[in-house]
Amino acid sequence: MEEWKKSVYIGVILMALGAAFAIIRKEITIWTILIFILAIADIAIGLYRKKRGM
Repeated sequence: MEEWKKSVYIGVILMALGAAFAIIRKEITIWTILIFILAIADIAIGLYRKKRGM
């Protein structure tokens, strides 16, 4: 599998886990926010790699 696809999939999985964690705990903590930031960064990096053809 291409590296950019892995990066995007990992970002999507992180988003899902962060959302599930927030729903289970019924609150959004700094850790949940950090998970979302990392997921968004991972997706952005994956899409950048696709654009650059890496």
